[in-house]
This record gives sequence, structure tokens and C-alpha cells, in this order.
Amino acid sequence: MNFKRSKLSLISSGVALGLAAMSVQAADQPMLTAAGAQPTAMFSGGATLNGGASFLKVVPAGDAADLLATIKPAAADVGKMGSLVVILEVPTVGFFNLLSGGIWVPTDLSSIQPYATKMLAASEQVTVLDDLIGSDTNLTGLTLSAYVGYYTGGDLASLTFSATPASMAIATAPTGCPTGTTASAGITFEGKPVCNIPTGAPITQNLHLTSNNNYFFSGTAFIGNNTVNTPDAEKVSLTIDPGVKILSEGGQSALVINRGGKIFANGTPAKPIVMTTSQDPATIDKLNARGLWGGLTINGSATLNTASGFDDGEGSTGQYGGGTTPNNADSSGSITYLQVLYAGFPITADDELNTISLQGVGSGTILDYIHSHNGADDGIEFYGGTVNAKHVLITGHDDDALDWTTGYTGKLQHILVKHTTSGDNCIEADNLGANPVATPRSQPVISNLTCITSTGQKSDGHAFELKAGTGMNLGNAVIFGPRPAATTEGCIRINNADTFSQSGTSAAALNGTLTMQYSRIPTACAADLQGSGTFTTAEWFAAQMGTSAGAVELGGPDGWANGIFVNAVTPVIPTDSFFDQVDYIGAVKDDSSDWTKGWTFKFD
Repeated sequence: MNFKRSKLSLISSGVALGLAAMSVQAADQPMLTAAGAQPTAMFSGGATLNGGASFLKVVPAGDAADLLATIKPAAADVGKMGSLVVILEVPTVGFFNLLSGGIWVPTDLSSIQPYATKMLAASEQVTVLDDLIGSDTNLTGLTLSAYVGYYTGGDLASLTFSATPASMAIATAPTGCPTGTTASAGITFEGKPVCNIPTGAPITQNLHLTSNNNYFFSGTAFIGNNTVNTPDAEKVSLTIDPGVKILSEGGQSALVINRGGKIFANGTPAKPIVMTTSQDPATIDKLNARGLWGGLTINGSATLNTASGFDDGEGSTGQYGGGTTPNNADSSGSITYLQVLYAGFPITADDELNTISLQGVGSGTILDYIHSHNGADDGIEFYGGTVNAKHVLITGHDDDALDWTTGYTGKLQHILVKHTTSGDNCIEADNLGANPVATPRSQPVISNLTCITSTGQKSDGHAFELKAGTGMNLGNAVIFGPRPAATTEGCIRINNADTFSQSGTSAAALNGTLTMQYSRIPTACAADLQGSGTFTTAEWFAAQMGTSAGAVELGGPDGWANGIFVNAVTPVIPTDSFFDQVDYIGAVKDDSSDWTKGWTFKFD
């Protein structure tokens, strides 16, 4: 919908502007206060650029945004015939009432009209505005507010509504370099001016990287101070608009979000945010170039199982964790539709930056639709914490794709790993190397993972290596790919006595803390299970419910969509509300539903 100011008179004339169905949400909408006849009803709503993967208080002027809302009627009203109401406030113009068919008319508060009358479901989804572009509508700098509600029995007196509105604030069109950056005189990248991000001392004022520029930094840029358990309202925000590219000088140069900072990097499928090297893109070997800059690190104040509850990040990225008073709901912001390319700089053999390091990050952080490509170390590593993530593509890494340690207990879904010309493990997992029985034990819950190995895999590489006491609840996974002849340590390897002993006294008495259920692996992988303790890895595998070995075929243009044998496996998705209740195992059901299309980096 194009809601141009020139069309405001058409709204009052009853012109249909369209009411679209809302897509499934991948992140929570902001909660709204309920008022009226049924105070137990719940309302939420907000503005989004990416179908609900993330919600923003302010949307850029040049990007198409939706204003979405959810009505959850009181339990006593579910199943009754009800009338749904939407009122939109346009500053300086007035209030408008949505009618059936997407027609807007000026609001008569004495006679509010519903846009639909139906049997009320437990959750009613509403798209108030669809694809609104502020700069095309002369609405920049304004805030549009939508009040949603319902009533039953045809009696407007029973109206229950959101006393606070779902709002969409539209930014003004940006010009020049943002406050807090400096211009690179005469330098452009891909047709846009380049602005410099300061490095060294932490950035202590909010910084907004607008899409009229691209950005460069040399050294390490720190966002916020690194004070443990910084109150959310006091955190410094780094906001990055859709389509922005951030270019690192190279070497150890990295972007670090401290415990006193937050990052809001919310791209769209059409305009992902890109963090990469400043080297000329035309000269980079997409398949073999790795470790050209430091990467992205986020430090949080959530739980670690180290003795102190703290730890220090590799590459001088700072302390993380919450010590003896962790905040497991800590928020480090929201990242959606992001590519991080050619990172993971190796400082020494024992001090290596990852492409993305999540260090003590809390569950209040949103991570969804992220592509990590060609890092010299790990694709994504979780150092303790409770953060969750969805729709993660990890390709071409020289070491491990997905790694966790120090008591990580988050949730992951739709994880796709593809090794290319190198690589070690799809998963390498630890509890704590120095104390494998430390608590809380690493035990993430993972659903819908696909691991694709390659002939370039290292001789000591695995699909999965589970060690140093780790737990794991993995379900609906797929392993695929060749096992190189030089590989000597197994397709799946459980290592260290404490990993076995903490998982059960025997294969017949597993305690449910280390599982791989409702999954499919190749026959050759099932014959290559290494490691033993109180039981063997082969005995553990045989005890997994719904998991089998046999033919595994993947296809589609990128070689990662399920084939018929994989889709014949019946999934059992965790009932936790975080998980999408999909009807397939693996990361991608088929080519037509491939969530990686359109926004990920093409590397071959």
C-alpha cells in the first residue's frame, strides 16, 4: 500500500487500500496495554521491515514497512462471534476507521465500524498498513498510530481495545555522514559516500548508520562501555539501516558490542546488511579467501559456567558474562538479515577471532536470518549464555561451523551448514574444557539442522564432535556429504569420559541430556561412529528415538534442499513456543520453501 499524503483525501472517500494477511512472526511484537470490557485480553503490535523477523520503533524513510498487530481475545470470548476493529491516527489529518475490504473512512467515535465479524480465534492477526514507504508518501518525520480491538454480540459497549497504539515512526530522509562518524573525502563504495566509524575508545553515544552511505573502520570499534549488567535503558545503541555495508580495514580489526551496548542491525530480504573486508570485491576468491578481518563480537551479561562467571574474549574483545549475578534475559539488541563475510582473523594458533562470537549473550537478543561465510576460524561460536537463533546459514569455514562452550543453553532452529573447500566440524561442542562437569552444563536445544561435509574437510574433522562434558538435545537433523579417505576420527565422535558419564550410566539408561532424535544420516556415517566411555557412540546412536541411517539425498540449486528420502522422515518439533512447528527434518524442506533465497551471499 502506498499511503501518500495526496491519497489521504481518498481514504476519507472510502477508497480500498488493502488489508494483507500477516506472516508468521519470528520475533515478539511489542506488547500494548489492554482496556475495556475484557482486561485479560492481550494486544501487541509494531512496525517491521522484514515480515515480522524484527520490530522497530523507527523505520527508515526509504524502506517499505508494515504496521502489524495481534489481538488475543479473553479466554471467555474465544469461539464467540466477534467484531474486529482498527482505528488509525494520522498526525495533522485525523482518525480513520478500517472497514471490510480494506476501505478507510473518517472515524465516527459514536459509531465505530468493524472491518470483520467472525468467530474469534485465540489469536487474530492484523496487517494495518502494508509496504508503506515514508519518502514516497510525504509522511517522513511522523508517527502513525493504530488502535485495535474487538467486541462481541454486536454490542459496541463490550469493546475491548489497545489503550496504547501500535505505532510506526517514520524517520526523516538522511543526508551526509551520521553524527559520530566522519566523511572520507572523495571516497565512494558501490556508488555511495564512505563514512568512518571511530575505533579504539568505546563509542558512548548512540550511533545510527543510515543507508545513504557505506561505512569503514580501521582497528576495533567498541559500542558502549563494558560494565556488567548495564541497565537496558542505559545501553548505547548501534543502529544499522537495511542495505548498509560495513567495511573493515582487515587484520584484527573487529566490531565489538560491549555489555553496555546494543546492536540493531535489521536488514530486509531485498536489502541485507553486509559486514566484510574493504578489499576490492572483484579480487576476492569467494571459495578460498578467509580471515581477512576480525568479525563481529557481542559481549553479554548472561550465565557462564566458569569459576567466576566471567571470561575474556579472544582477540582482546573484552570481558563477558554476568559473574555471580547474571542476567539471562539480557538483551544485546536485534540482528536480522545480516551477512558477515571473510572474517575470523587468526592472531596466533591459540588466539583466533571467529566470524561471529556470542559471548555470554542473553535471551533478550534476537538473532534471525544470518549468513556467516568463509571465516578462518568458527562460523558462529556461543560462549555460554542463553541467546537463541533461527535461520542461520554457515558456509565455507576453515574450522568449525557451529561451536559452543562454557555452559551455553540457548535454542536454535533452521541451521544450515555447508563446508566447501576446507572445514573441520559442522558442530564442535564443549561444556568446559577446564572442568567438564561444571554447571550449568552446555545443553542447547536444536531443531532442523542440516550438516553438509565436503572432500575438503580436514583429516580430523567430523560432522559432530561432542566433548568436554557437553550435553545437547538435537532433533530433526540431517547429515550429508562425502567422508574423505584422510578423515580418521569418525563422522560423529563423542569424546572425553565426562561427556559419556554425565549422559547416562549405560546406553540403556541414558538420561536425556545428550540426544539426537528424529534425524537421518548416511549409512557410511553410521559405520563411522567413534568414541567410548560408559557406553560407545554407536550404542548411543542406536538408542536415539526416530533416528536412522540410509540413503540421504539433497538437491536444489544450492544442494541443500531435502529430497524424498529425507522428507519421508517424520519430525517431532519441540513444543517450546520458540520453535516453528514445521513438517520436515533438516534445515530446508524443498527448493520452493528455501529460506536462504534472495538475501544470502552467493559464493559459487
